[in-house]
Amino acid sequence: MEKYIKPIAIGAVIAFVIAFGMSFLFQAMHSPSTGISIYMGLFVGAFTAYILANLAGNRKVQTADAGAQDQALAMTPPAGKALIYAYRDGFVGKAAGLNVAVDGKSVAQLTSPRFTCVAVSPGQHELTGAFGGLAGPQNKGAAVAVTAEAGGVYVYKFGVSMGALQNSITATPVTDLALAKAAMGRMKMTVPDAAEV
Repeated sequence: MEKYIKPIAIGAVIAFVIAFGMSFLFQAMHSPSTGISIYMGLFVGAFTAYILANLAGNRKVQTADAGAQDQALAMTPPAGKALIYAYRDGFVGKAAGLNVAVDGKSVAQLTSPRFTCVAVSPGQHELTGAFGGLAGPQNKGAAVAVTAEAGGVYVYKFGVSMGALQNSITATPVTDLALAKAAMGRMKMTVPDAAEV
């Protein structure tokens, strides 16, 4: 609940400023439209609070330098390991941070367009993606099983599928590695929380 205090406070301040400013403007024009001023202030303030609450789950991330990004885009797994890549490039919800995890361990948070990668041991893994903040309850998270083989490279594109009552996060496997590499080459890389899970 604490993460929503700041968005609500900012929304309230904006509501007051808009209502006061419009009321002052109408008075200067000798027009009695105080009701419109209040409604407009409330609408803009509530909308601002809603947007900021959706972004309340965002956290500070580190952008990889050019060398680390080039190394990741080489798609060469460490000996005896596999690489899992996750990226976002869609417009819907692009500013909201998507929390990516492997086997329940945080890998990175991705806004759009961004990518990350992590090394994993061979075997069965679960890759998940979910929004934080107010965007979390509005979007059903994604979970996919990844059967990793040593030397394997597995790429997943995360997106948002719009629904009538609730949106769903999608995790689509990209099997064309050249296509995936070209797409991620146009993005910034988010440094993973750990290089290996």
